[in-house]
Amino acid sequence: MDLNLFYQKKLFFRFVINKLANVPLDYKERNSLIDKSRQEGSAHLKAAVVLLLNFKKINGQSEYVFQLIKRSQNVSQAGDISCPGGMLQPKHDNFLSSFLKTGMLPTLRGNTAKRIQKVNGETAELIRLFLTNALREAWEEIGLNPLNTKYLGALPSYSLSLLARTIFPVVCVTRKPFIYKLSSEVEKILEIPLNFFFQSSNYGMLDVTTSLGENAEPMRYQTPCLAIPDENGNNDILWGATFNIIQNFLRIISDDCVPTDYSSRTFKKVLTLKYISPRG
Repeated sequence: MDLNLFYQKKLFFRFVINKLANVPLDYKERNSLIDKSRQEGSAHLKAAVVLLLNFKKINGQSEYVFQLIKRSQNVSQAGDISCPGGMLQPKHDNFLSSFLKTGMLPTLRGNTAKRIQKVNGETAELIRLFLTNALREAWEEIGLNPLNTKYLGALPSYSLSLLARTIFPVVCVTRKPFIYKLSSEVEKILEIPLNFFFQSSNYGMLDVTTSLGENAEPMRYQTPCLAIPDENGNNDILWGATFNIIQNFLRIISDDCVPTDYSSRTFKKVLTLKYISPRG
């Protein structure tokens, strides 16, 4: 892939739309499975996140960046890097998604979801629902006005077994810079250039150990991660669901040209009950 695309505002915008247009989506099937499991007593939850792109000047040159959040100590998964988003509120989000369907908001006008991404009517409805869910959460978490976004496409769902939830990711671009208004759930914003993800030296392996109480068998495993230098000379670690969602997006737009060697260094993380629930 020609990484110079990241520095070309309009060309990259159209490029992403075209790449996402042919991505098979599992929203209809996954949503039905979750509904069925909940009828049978499962506590599996639905959530949506928005993978935000923004074209801005970094070190004197304008380029595309991801706008991600670092979760505060007030919420579960504290310290993790994630996309803005959160749990679906069915009644609330179904009502709000009707405004997207009417075309009143520039984010997604009329049948744009169906036209941009080749999907059936039911999947288009689910895209609108989860786009509404993600943008509502982004408004609450970082002060992103939905009028300041443009929908580019959706990504396949991603399920987390440890937390019993499925994430439905959508991709948007912010039309212009805005002043962040962080909620108590967010410690800070990270703006990471897309080209950062194409440098092998930025990757590593995360050695994860679980300590979830006396009755839970400890687990240990390794998973790929991305190390992001912070202002104090340390690293913020991008891993887990958000890492995989972003990697999936980058593989789609680059035709699998992202680095695959993660062996250069190792980091450690311990997951406790507090990680799953701050009150645990």
